Amino acid sequence: MAVRNGFAPKDDGRDELAQLLQESKQNTRRDIWLWLYLDHYEEAELDPATCNGLTMRTTIARSLRRKADVRRRLSQEEDRFMVQDEHLKWIDGSERQHQWLLSRIEDITDFGPLQGLSRGLVHLIGRNHLIAMLDLWNVDIADKAEEIERLRQKWLRHKAGDSAFAWFEDKKVGSQRCECAWAWLEKNHQPISRRQLPISNHQELLIYFDRAKLERNEQKAIIQRIKQRWSRQQFDERTADKKQVNVMLSRNVITLLDELVKKHDLKRAQVIELLITMETDRV
Repeated sequence: MAVRNGFAPKDDGRDELAQLLQESKQNTRRDIWLWLYLDHYEEAELDPATCNGLTMRTTIARSLRRKADVRRRLSQEEDRFMVQDEHLKWIDGSERQHQWLLSRIEDITDFGPLQGLSRGLVHLIGRNHLIAMLDLWNVDIADKAEEIERLRQKWLRHKAGDSAFAWFEDKKVGSQRCECAWAWLEKNHQPISRRQLPISNHQELLIYFDRAKLERNEQKAIIQRIKQRWSRQQFDERTADKKQVNVMLSRNVITLLDELVKKHDLKRAQVIELLITMETDRV
């Protein structure tokens, strides 16, 4: 049996890391934290491509063979860094939540792209990435748990505002309304990024407004403009077979007509037709 740095692995079905740590079962979250802990705080200089990769446990074991002192205090360090899983269940791994949480977690942990985690962690993505930053954050464990709870509450409050976008979730024409929204936003609203892809569904629209971080009144005004554009679009589709009729109106009536046009953001013909239709319905 080969002896590696004073450690002789046993042929008992467990991998080397399980034997080094005397663990009965593997835990991916703990393994990611351990990899990052060794690389960040113990300066192990591990290959970034192995973090959350197929060879992660082998890489950790290779580093720990020659770090008996680190192995002795790992349980204590794990207790000091890692909150219970229950604190993290609300992080669901969805694309929208990930984008909303990413910058906020980077801010509180100082693990942003330029100052935090090692570069090249290509396998550390999604939910695992968010939780890894929280796990590696070196702060009092009680303070960490409280900050995670504050993030959860902020997320729930943010999601409560989704009701403002319920109109875009219509089962029959929701996707068309979202496409209408994108047409208006592309023309009238400063794009968040040049790489912004066209919006085609409700989730993409929510993510767009999450990233825009607009004040409530501005957001409300934009939604109203989009709804007006949709109404005009539907009206135009319904009136495609109509004929033009020229009528003579007094200057006073034209002024009143233009006031209605401005108030309802419609065309003159649309206002006239609506008025005639309303009057006919009353007869």
